[in-house]
Amino acid sequence: MRLTFWCMTSSDGLCKLGLIHRVQCMIEAGTSENRAALAIPFLRFVLLAVSILFPAVLSAQSRQPSSSAPAPALNEQQRAGKILFLQNCSFCHSPKNQNPKSTAEGKTIGPLLKGIFAGQNAKSEQTVRTVVLKGVQQKMPGFQYGLEPKEIDSILAYLKTL
Repeated sequence: MRLTFWCMTSSDGLCKLGLIHRVQCMIEAGTSENRAALAIPFLRFVLLAVSILFPAVLSAQSRQPSSSAPAPALNEQQRAGKILFLQNCSFCHSPKNQNPKSTAEGKTIGPLLKGIFAGQNAKSEQTVRTVVLKGVQQKMPGFQYGLEPKEIDSILAYLKTL
């Protein structure tokens, strides 16, 4: 079946141009017959355009480099430790970036605890536990009366994931 559209710009009145021009002809002619004849090819065009563009957009988004490696899944004790760390330790030991547009890590009041159990200056678990319990004179309060031993174990388990 060949579709023809009435065209005001054509010398013989029949539109033999592309789909977009046919849409203009249909609007100019305003007949329901032209609208019905144009509906199927127009929908095919839209479906084709979407099927080409949508995967391209998705693949472009997935190719963007991530700012950091995905965090490993935490077990229940580590999740509890993270919550306790955020409640009790993060004020002094998490970076505070003063400029929200900057990607650099901000300053901390106390030492940054990322990698405290790894690397050249790695601390032993007993050393970190003692510091958490007793504190550091005039620098850090002790938590021996504020946290249960199980809670300190959870914080240490979380610090091992950093």
